[in-house]
Amino acid sequence: MGSDNSASRLAVILEQVRQQPGRAAIEVWMQIFDVSDRAGVLQKAADFARLVDQVEVEVRALPEDEDPDHLLAFLPQIRSVVDSLLHVGNVQMSHFVDQVTGEMIYSVASCARALRRNGRVQPVISDDLSKQFVEDVRAIIDPVVNSDLPDNLKEILVDRLRGVEAALLSVRVGGYADVEKAMDALTFGAVRVTEPDSEERAKVGSWLGRLWGKLSRHAQGAEAIASTAVRTAEVVMAINARRRAAESLTEIT
Repeated sequence: MGSDNSASRLAVILEQVRQQPGRAAIEVWMQIFDVSDRAGVLQKAADFARLVDQVEVEVRALPEDEDPDHLLAFLPQIRSVVDSLLHVGNVQMSHFVDQVTGEMIYSVASCARALRRNGRVQPVISDDLSKQFVEDVRAIIDPVVNSDLPDNLKEILVDRLRGVEAALLSVRVGGYADVEKAMDALTFGAVRVTEPDSEERAKVGSWLGRLWGKLSRHAQGAEAIASTAVRTAEVVMAINARRRAAESLTEIT
């Protein structure tokens, strides 16, 4: 099962719920959300709830001949699963398995197919590649902290890099769109607080260019990258073009 839109990501999670009925619920949800404790599960539960909301919004926006009401027939039961996560520490996984039926998963998968038919797809980052990209992001944080950039610029960059890291760690729920938004926030935040043609912007542009290059390699189905990401990439390319031009001029002189 793919994960190239909100409904397909929801279907993947629900399918995982059904696979391990004989364990404590908290253990299974920690595994599903890739977190280490109950607090992490509750934090991810909020992301899970937003994913369900996103599915509803996107499916209801489909043409009438897709019959959105029929596609969303199991929405109340899915919201009940989300609500049950508030008591995750007190129940066995069978409590959730009993709620997540095969019919529910089929209904959500039908939503995914309808979204796909109507062009609602986005690139996919696998769990393994997202973890690699997390390491790539973290590898830039130390150079930023240890650089001679102004403190206010360092703070903004580190904060936005942490935002990219968080989006990658939640990619199974939030998908590529959240990573794209975090990368946009990082890029345009850096542009906003640096002067055109300045040494600071050139240095930041070098880091951003490497990150965008790695993201495009990690994302599968990159031809579906939204136009906002393309514009952001163009900004990075422009920054790097200025940097390279400045370096060439220095070599000539």
